[in-house]
Amino acid sequence: MLLGAPFPTPRTPPLIATKVGARGGAPGATSALISAQSPAELREDVEANLRSLRRERVDLVYLRRIDVAPGIIAPEKQRFPLADQLAELVAMRGEGLIGSIGLSNVSAEQLTEALPAEIVAVQNLYNLVDRESEPVLELAQAHGIAWIPYMPLGSGFAGHTHVTELPAVISAAKELGTTPGQVGLAWLLARYDRTMLIPGSLDLAHVRDNLAAAELDLGARGTASWAAEGTVA
Repeated sequence: MLLGAPFPTPRTPPLIATKVGARGGAPGATSALISAQSPAELREDVEANLRSLRRERVDLVYLRRIDVAPGIIAPEKQRFPLADQLAELVAMRGEGLIGSIGLSNVSAEQLTEALPAEIVAVQNLYNLVDRESEPVLELAQAHGIAWIPYMPLGSGFAGHTHVTELPAVISAAKELGTTPGQVGLAWLLARYDRTMLIPGSLDLAHVRDNLAAAELDLGARGTASWAAEGTVA
């Protein structure tokens, strides 16, 4: 089924965001994704998105850089200058194929380079456990760019600490009469007023639990200086 089938002619069209820069790997491959970083591949994938979504324009397209973990790393032949990639995305924006440009998995230096392309959103790994993207968040704040942290509660992979396992988060949740997950999400929302969260949700109850984080006041815990035990500063 085409992705566009569930909402072909909505009264209030949803804002559609897609991500390019990687593709699904072949069945049985060692990695679920393979890099697709060339400007030509970026265009091909935007066009594929348009066909799948039955749209003439994608509202927001993220360029996923794969220079560093997490996730796959682009092989040498798949490493292209950010400027060349942005030029292709800007051209597609000019053609009306995409509305706005976002970035994912980028450094502060890369975001600085991309600012002339009028970046509207950044999607990076960021949570109470892993704050390596703090300089990127600060730069996004300075330029009014939306911040969409992925893995907002940390990785679920074995060997990785989850935000809800942090003693200080558990303690705060008990004190506030809420859940550790809500504390972790509320901390992110308190960091920057243009933050949009994308937590995973298994069922409707989980969705409601995540939404409740928006109403949670952490007080002093919501400030940038609050650091739970075990976090990466």
